[in-house]
Amino acid sequence: MESGKGNRVLEKWIVKFESERLGYGRVVLDSSAGGGIPAGVTAVVGRNGCGKSTLGNVIAKGRYAYGNRLSFSEDISKIKMLTFTDIHSFTGIDVQSFQQRMEATANDYVPTVGEIFNKKIESEEWQNYSEAFRLKDIDMKKINYLSSGELRKLLIINALCEKPDLLILDNPYIGLDSESRKDFDDAMKLLRDSGISIMFLLCDEKDVPDYVDYVIEMMDCRIGHLVSVDEFNRANGNNGTDGICVESLPERNKLRMYEDCGVVFSIKNGHARYGDKTIFEGLDWTVRRGECWSLHGPNGSGKSLLLSMICADNPQGYANDIILFDKERGSGESIWEIKDAIGYVCPEMQLYFKSNDPVKEIIIQGMRNSLSRYKNSTPEERKIAEDWMKVLEISHLADRKFSELSSGEQRIVMLARTLAKQPELLVLDEPLHGLDGYHKTRIKNIICRLIEKNGTSLIYVSHYMSEIPHCITHVKEI
Repeated sequence: MESGKGNRVLEKWIVKFESERLGYGRVVLDSSAGGGIPAGVTAVVGRNGCGKSTLGNVIAKGRYAYGNRLSFSEDISKIKMLTFTDIHSFTGIDVQSFQQRMEATANDYVPTVGEIFNKKIESEEWQNYSEAFRLKDIDMKKINYLSSGELRKLLIINALCEKPDLLILDNPYIGLDSESRKDFDDAMKLLRDSGISIMFLLCDEKDVPDYVDYVIEMMDCRIGHLVSVDEFNRANGNNGTDGICVESLPERNKLRMYEDCGVVFSIKNGHARYGDKTIFEGLDWTVRRGECWSLHGPNGSGKSLLLSMICADNPQGYANDIILFDKERGSGESIWEIKDAIGYVCPEMQLYFKSNDPVKEIIIQGMRNSLSRYKNSTPEERKIAEDWMKVLEISHLADRKFSELSSGEQRIVMLARTLAKQPELLVLDEPLHGLDGYHKTRIKNIICRLIEKNGTSLIYVSHYMSEIPHCITHVKEI
């Protein structure tokens, strides 16, 4: 038996790090501390961009690449790593844009959940997991119509049905409501008790579940020592971040069209359907200029669908009585004018975002109207982008490509692109998921500063009260 750095005795390693460096893609990790992954449930915790996902990829896919030297227990023959981007491997079809996923004619060839998983969904195991996760009646839904929570559940169920010896989960709580999170934890406990080892990759130490056995903390691509969860909790019990200060926000680069509107958004007797399935109906809601709303509802209740109608992405908006910026939808207004006045961030947008441009250019493009997005940048635009990168503490990413960033870094860049626009309406759907505790607190403060500065209206979605900014004054349940 081997002794860990914590107060527990390790009975068995399932993965041992035999080399002082481990690499995958363009990231190299310092593994000179030695150690590895023990049997049971282990959480790898660290700030965005510290190398957690790289470590997961090394273990799941890169054991023989880049000079990596790892040894595996005889019990570990099947490793499954689950990430949110796995939607593309499911479909086999490349939807070219975030907006396109909502267009019926553009999705004629995108398969349904039933078509992708075929007979697997008829198995007793699949049915049991679907019931445990409350994921029902989605067989006929096209895969890219699923909400982020539904997609997350689907990915988890598919992984569990493959019966891996080691299951690596990269930020698995993203998109799950509180009930689904409890269901997920119950399922993980059953897996642990059945002898399956689990490895969580988590940005926020508050997400470490109480049934974890060991914790590895990573910092700046260095793999730390293994400690018991009790020792980790004692060491991190006082890491408060509420006192984070935010610098003055940059000025707007130009005036906006709808600064004097009274009603930013209104829907009367709203409804939305997929085929014969009604997602919601009888919905009445009005958001006035300067109001800050939190939108709540369980996974699959239609929150993301409603937001896509607000942001002029969903054709079902034309079948509803909707007002945007004092104008009735379908009364001759330009869809591009509407989009220019709205700043929208959601998990699916990050998933479909494709660009080989450096981060600074991506932020500049977000400040422009839709028809002049890709022209050459001006000195003023570059200065504003640099100021926003400084506020969000991502100046070191300015020349990096989006695809080279970690998932958390990508989320911050998408937020920077939207906040730099300083629109009349901010629509933020789970904007903080996948971020570490420090960045969650900082970005909440930035959002509230922006609201106070510009009188911006806000619609904010989160399943967790701790992630809702203090500027929220109204609540809508769906």
